[in-house]
Amino acid sequence: MLLFVIRHAKAAERDSHEWPDDSLRPLTKGGIRKFKRVAERIREIHQPPEIVLASGYARAWSTARILNKVARWPDPILCHSLECDHDDGVEATRAFLSMRTEESIAIVGHEPMLSDFVGELLGSAGPAIVMNKGAVAVLEVTDAKQLATEESFPRSVASLVALIDPSWFDSGRSKR
Repeated sequence: MLLFVIRHAKAAERDSHEWPDDSLRPLTKGGIRKFKRVAERIREIHQPPEIVLASGYARAWSTARILNKVARWPDPILCHSLECDHDDGVEATRAFLSMRTEESIAIVGHEPMLSDFVGELLGSAGPAIVMNKGAVAVLEVTDAKQLATEESFPRSVASLVALIDPSWFDSGRSKR
């Protein structure tokens, strides 16, 4: 299985006065603009996944919608396990993905769960890569059924194929 792991694009800063319900916190204009460039690049180098699963939080859902519009990926499907924190989210996401039969799947969610999830799949005791806002990690999962096993690190079940970070699109550009 080819697994695309995507952290939501840059969102508004946490502010309990402006966003009492953090799940409604939106993407920033800059986050949208930068992630559209990521989505354009992904469209050039990868076939769309068969299914896109996304957290229902506004910032993750909007990121998944950008992938739909710009990269021409499928409409996102709500996946509540991507809204969980840390271990609960990792375990629930592993279990959910182990039941999927698609050859390629994308998940769009949040930190720190995504870094923990990717690290565990790569056989690391901690985060193996940094999932910056708007980053995309592409993993080749050798056997999706292994995702459901209780055993985690140091046994890897995936290898890193690619990592795309939005900050790379700014290198070499002058700031205006």
